[in-house]
Amino acid sequence: MTAIGIRKMREEDLPACMAILDRWNMAPRPPSADTPDPERSGIEVANGFVAEAEGRIVGTCSYIVHSADLAETASLAVDPACRGGGVGHLLQQARLDEMRKRGIKTVRTETDRPETIRWYVERFGYRIAGTNPKKHAFSLADIDHWTVLELDLGKA
Repeated sequence: MTAIGIRKMREEDLPACMAILDRWNMAPRPPSADTPDPERSGIEVANGFVAEAEGRIVGTCSYIVHSADLAETASLAVDPACRGGGVGHLLQQARLDEMRKRGIKTVRTETDRPETIRWYVERFGYRIAGTNPKKHAFSLADIDHWTVLELDLGKA
């Protein structure tokens, strides 16, 4: 793979980001009669990053600030053709660095993919904090709960 650049997300990046998220069944969706309380209803562009290769967006991530010292990661996804090339690691590191600069002390992450749980624990030092039920079929449709992970940014 060619060189990967990480930069802050811009509004015009949203269609490409949504397409990547949709490939993983993780695209935000507005509330509807079928899903009145979706897992994600949007992306906070100001808290988002994209990975680019040869002028094309190949990955995206964002985060949600809940309080002065608590944030939650959201919507980390990489184009399947670019998996295994370190794109996810670069995106995760960019958002952790920004959260740390903002004074965030604790980061929560929810995921349903066993390989992703291991990745967060082994690469970034997260600990498993529990589970939460899913609101609807999001990400892996055959898993009905999220594994909740927490990271102490002061120690990471």
